[in-house]
Amino acid sequence: MAQGADDFDDEYDDAGRISDVEVARVTLELDRAITRRRRASAVGHIVEGRALQLPVKPNRIELAVFTSLAQTYGSALLQGADFEPVLACVTERGAVVMVQRALWGERPDDVRLAARLLDARIPFNILCGTWPEVFMGEAHAELQGFMPRPPASPESSEPSDGEEGRDD
Repeated sequence: MAQGADDFDDEYDDAGRISDVEVARVTLELDRAITRRRRASAVGHIVEGRALQLPVKPNRIELAVFTSLAQTYGSALLQGADFEPVLACVTERGAVVMVQRALWGERPDDVRLAARLLDARIPFNILCGTWPEVFMGEAHAELQGFMPRPPASPESSEPSDGEEGRDD
């Protein structure tokens, strides 16, 4: 290892927040852990001839979610079984779905996930505000069906020259 263990001993900065070094380390470790899990899952998909649902390597949005998690929970994400359901959800469904389930899910598993990630709600809402097209794309599409449509103009309802309905 190029850096000594002393470089990572200070998990918290002077203000009591998780240090930037620790956030970077945990984010990198989450990236590696999810990549390993997805790689193992991909082998099963390939053997069975099924298409992969997610890329093996997390994308930039997922890395932003990992960073939010690391800023909120620090190295606790990597220790013990407390966050295993979170990592399993990210591996199988993706970080975007995990955030959606933690914020808006209604199933019992979603409620448990939301309870585990209660402290991350504010960072998750910030991510949703930053990338609404990613985190709320399905909701936006659904809401479009409820939007009032402007009334059609009387001119547009009558066929014009060159359209069907012309009597020649």
